[in-house]
Amino acid sequence: MKEILQKKQIQRYILFCFSFFVLGILFDHFVIYPYFRIGKVEHIKEVHKESETKEQEVLLLSSTEQDRKIEIEKVCKIHVDISGALKQPGVFCLEEGAMVIDAVSKAGGFTSNVAYRFVSRKLNLSQKLVDNQKIYIPFEDEMECTVLSFLPQTREVQNILSNSGKRSFPTSEEEQEASAPVIPNPQTDESGCVNINTATASQLETLSGVGPSMSQKIVDGRPYASIEDLKNVSGIGEALFKKIKGDVCI
Repeated sequence: MKEILQKKQIQRYILFCFSFFVLGILFDHFVIYPYFRIGKVEHIKEVHKESETKEQEVLLLSSTEQDRKIEIEKVCKIHVDISGALKQPGVFCLEEGAMVIDAVSKAGGFTSNVAYRFVSRKLNLSQKLVDNQKIYIPFEDEMECTVLSFLPQTREVQNILSNSGKRSFPTSEEEQEASAPVIPNPQTDESGCVNINTATASQLETLSGVGPSMSQKIVDGRPYASIEDLKNVSGIGEALFKKIKGDVCI
C-alpha cells in the first residue's frame, strides 16, 4: 500500500515538474522573448536612424562646401595686378564688372606722390577691368621732363683742341647755334616753291593731291636730281606731276 502511494506521489511530482517546465517555455516564448525582441528592434531602428542622420549631415556638409566653392568661383572672376604710386600694390581678386577705381581702392588708394595730372588726364578710372590685366600708376617724379645738355665740357674741348689743332667745337649753346648750318625754310623761299629735297613731310602735304602716305614716299625717294625724278615715285603719275610741278623745285 505504501509503495502505491509513493508511486502516485512520484507521478504527481513528475507531472508537476513537467507542467512547470511547459509553463516556463510558454512564458518565455510569449512574454520574455517578444519583450527583448521589441527592444532589440527599436535599438536597431535607432542605430539605423542615427546612421541616416549622419549621412544626411555629411551630404549637407558636402553640398555646403560645393556651394561655397561655386560661390568663390563666381565672386573671383577677375585677377588684376596693380602697382606704382599706391599704398598697397599687389595682385587682387575682383568681381566681374569691376572698374579701375575698384582696383585702386583694393590697393589702399593713391600715395601722396602720385602723378595726379596723369591720372586725371590719361587714366580712365571708370574703365571695366579684364582678367589678368596689368595697371601701373606713375609717380610724380617720373613725369618730370628735364633738358640734358649734350655739349662737351670745357676741359674736354681743350683736350680735343690740343690734340687735333685743326677742328673747333662749340663750348656753349650760343656758339652751337651760331655754328649750326642755316637750313632755308621751303615755305619762305623767294620763289614760293617747295624744295623736294629739304621739305618735311608735313610741308610736302601742302602740295595739291599729296597726302601723308605720298609725302612719305617722296621723302623716302630722296635725293632728286630734278623735279622730273618725282615720276619715279610710286603713285605719282603724269596727271599728278603736272598738277604739282609748278609748286616744287630743287
